[in-house]
Amino acid sequence: MKNTMLKAWLIVPCVLLCCNLQAQDTGAPFVWGINGHPLTQAAYANNWDDQFNRLKDLQLNSYRFDVLLNADGIAKKDALFNKLLNRLKTSGIKPLPVISLSGLKGLDSTAIYQTSYRQGINFGQRYGSYLSVMEVNNEVDNKIMYKGDRPGTRASDYDPEKTTRILTGMRGFIDGVKYAVSSVKFTLSVSYTHFYYLELLQRYQVNYDIIGCHWYSSMGDITNFRPPFGNILTMLTQKFKKPIWITEFNYSKGTTYATFAKQNDYITTAIPKILAQKIIGGIFIYELYDQPLIRKQYPFEACYGLLQKDYNGNTIEKGAYQGYKQVVQKYR
Repeated sequence: MKNTMLKAWLIVPCVLLCCNLQAQDTGAPFVWGINGHPLTQAAYANNWDDQFNRLKDLQLNSYRFDVLLNADGIAKKDALFNKLLNRLKTSGIKPLPVISLSGLKGLDSTAIYQTSYRQGINFGQRYGSYLSVMEVNNEVDNKIMYKGDRPGTRASDYDPEKTTRILTGMRGFIDGVKYAVSSVKFTLSVSYTHFYYLELLQRYQVNYDIIGCHWYSSMGDITNFRPPFGNILTMLTQKFKKPIWITEFNYSKGTTYATFAKQNDYITTAIPKILAQKIIGGIFIYELYDQPLIRKQYPFEACYGLLQKDYNGNTIEKGAYQGYKQVVQKYR
C-alpha cells in the first residue's frame, strides 16, 4: 500500500474563555457560525428573510453553505449565488462556501490538475472579492476511505486511486483560486479520528490554511479523547501547525431520537469546555433548519436543525436555538 501511494504521489503535478475571543495565533475575531443550504435544499429555498433574521438574532458572523459548480468553475446557480453573496455582505456576515467540483471524471492526474486549476482561476476571478475563507469538497476523508469501520489513522484505510484523483483536483482548484485572489484562505474538513487524511494533504501538497474539524456527540469528548489521542485539538495543533476551526458540531443525529433538552444540554456544556482550551478560532453548528424532506433518503440527517416546522408550517425554536444564542452572547 505504501509503495502504491508513493507511485501515486510521484505522478501529481508539482506546481479563550472570555469575551472578545480571538482566532488562535491570528488576532482575528473569533468566528461564530452555523451551517445551512440556501442554494441546494428545499428547507432553505423560500425563507431567506427568516434565515438572515435568524443569523442576526443569533449574532453570528459566518454562514457555511454548499455550492455546486459547473465544469468551468462557475456556480450552477450563478445569479442566486451572487445574490446570496451580496446579501451576506450587506448584512456583515462572512460567507464560507463549500465548493463541490465537477467536470473531472475520466481525466488523468495531469488533466485533473490543469482543469481544476482553470476552474479555480475562474471561480476566484468571479467571486473572490466577496470571500475571505472558503472550502472545497466537504468531508473528503470519508469519500476516499475504504468502506467499513475504519479509524482513518493509517494509510491502509484509504483508497490510493480515489485519493490521487480527488486530492489532485482539490490542489489544482485551491492553487487556481489563490493565483486569482491571493488573500483567500481555505479550510478543509476532517471528521472524527481520520487524521491520516491530513498527512495525505501534506503529501499531495494541498495548500490549505485551516483544519476544519467535524465533531458530534457520539464521537466522544474532543478535549479528552481515549488514549493515545487525549486532547484532539492540542494534538492536531502540535502535529500540523495550522489554525483549527470546528466547522460542524451538534448532538449526534440531532433530535431524531433525542429530546430538545438533550440537544441543548450538549451544545451549551460542550462548547464552553472547548473554548476553555483556547485553541479553536471558530465554531459552526450544524445546522439552522431541520430538513424533513430528506428523511426518507437520509433518516438520521433530517433533524439536526436548531429550528423546525410544526404541522401548521410555523417555525419553532428548539431549546438549542436559545442555548447557542446565549453561548454566543456570553463568549463573543
